[in-house]
Amino acid sequence: MRRNIKLPTILGIFILLISIVAGIYLINSKQVFKLAADVEALPKNVRVSNITDSSVTITWTTDIESSGFVKWGKSELSLSKIAQEEGTEKNTVHSASLMGAEVAEDIFFKINSNGNDYNNGGIPWRAKTAPGKIQQKSNRIASGTVLKSDGFTPAKSIVYLSINGLVLSALTSDEGNYVIPISIYTDNIPDNTLIEMSLQGGVLGTSQAVIYPQTIKSVPTIILGKTYDFRSLPPTDDTSLPESNLSIPESVKISSRFEITKTETPVNNTVKLESIDEGEIITTTDPEFFGTGPQNTNIEVLVESELQEIELTTDSQGKWNWSPPNNLEPGEHKVTLKWRDSVGILRTISRNFIIQAAEGPAFESTPSATLTPNPSATPTSKPLATTTSSATAPPVPETGSLTPTMGLFIMGIGILMSSVFVWNKSNA
Repeated sequence: MRRNIKLPTILGIFILLISIVAGIYLINSKQVFKLAADVEALPKNVRVSNITDSSVTITWTTDIESSGFVKWGKSELSLSKIAQEEGTEKNTVHSASLMGAEVAEDIFFKINSNGNDYNNGGIPWRAKTAPGKIQQKSNRIASGTVLKSDGFTPAKSIVYLSINGLVLSALTSDEGNYVIPISIYTDNIPDNTLIEMSLQGGVLGTSQAVIYPQTIKSVPTIILGKTYDFRSLPPTDDTSLPESNLSIPESVKISSRFEITKTETPVNNTVKLESIDEGEIITTTDPEFFGTGPQNTNIEVLVESELQEIELTTDSQGKWNWSPPNNLEPGEHKVTLKWRDSVGILRTISRNFIIQAAEGPAFESTPSATLTPNPSATPTSKPLATTTSSATAPPVPETGSLTPTMGLFIMGIGILMSSVFVWNKSNA
């Protein structure tokens, strides 16, 4: 008995089902991905600080490293001005200064994070400039260092000062240092005023502290995750600026903010890795790492890919060298140096490199140096397969009608194209 199998019709149904499933998956996955991205880049802990007669500072945090800017203007419907955030690298802590406003003017703003605009529950955030300019009579500043919870690594964070209801802020530098020119924003602070400090490191954690104005110039080092009470510190009589890797201008104009610039580390205070460059390809599995640094400096050398490390000390001439005890496997590797400079700040150098083993021939030669061809390669015939009269022929499927198959095929293609169009439009 012959079976009636209509293959084209089955194929059309299969294509239709695949198109429907693919369309649902593309649309749902896009929605889930976009929702997750929006949540991770969502601005949190939005605060207004550093209020003057012509500017304010906006700070916020995100759960992932992101970049952004602030759209602002004089009304909710006109946010035509742009204020870029400080720094060019992506981070989880953010700060942007809105310059050029008028005295006692309302400011409305939104935050753009990773390309998406965010507002305050459907309406822009709102701030207001000061009613007049501060007459600066002193040069009071706040400065210090912030470290991560390990107590060694500098932390990128936002430092807030709350003084009689006025909020000031500053981002720490790459070395964890900060300087806040208090006198630019307020110049009437009695000695018994309790200054509250709040440090926001985003995913790194937060810290709180209290301190009096007499000791605010040199705030002791703060470690994220801890709470401090500095009220018992003796007053600071020294009028010089604290030692740090910061360059503070003698006069600061409000139009340019109070910028912190790095100073180059002296040559004799820097550890160097001279044996390898970034991305270098090495043909030995037993490399030697060497370089120079300050005399008698403790250095931790770590090959992260192979989990081999050592703590060594530079010699009297400032030289050091080390080879991993175990040979490195071919492939990508990373070496990291860690040491503390003369002021106790943890420094690191990392280099990525590749171990490429010497490659042998792609084949092995035979003992004989010549190849002898076969002079008479006579093909042998093979018996052909034959069928007997008693064999039963397999059923031959019938093609049937192509009309329903073409209809299902066109429907499947239409659904698939519609799904792709919807997915692309939601991605735009």
